[in-house]
Amino acid sequence: MTSELFSTLKTDVDELRREKKVNRLDNIAVRSVDPVEVWQETGSDYVTVKFLANLLDYKVDEVTGQVISGSKIDPIKFEEYWTFTRPVGNHPWKLSAIQQS
Repeated sequence: MTSELFSTLKTDVDELRREKKVNRLDNIAVRSVDPVEVWQETGSDYVTVKFLANLLDYKVDEVTGQVISGSKIDPIKFEEYWTFTRPVGNHPWKLSAIQQS
């Protein structure tokens, strides 16, 4: 992933750690992955793909083990758009953005 996305996600994880919470994502079932946009811009390639999936998404208090939000038994459906980038040419792709619909 890009350093910018890593920084954003690290901030979210650090906040959960300070609050002694864990965000659990279990039983992920990806239903489809479809490219929705491909382009080049200022020397970089980009591709955005749409993920449709189901999963269990819940937060747990690390101290008590109690579920504090979400559900351990009721899966949710979600749609997300992930954008990957790389320098033009044969270079590795990096995840640069995740957007929920």
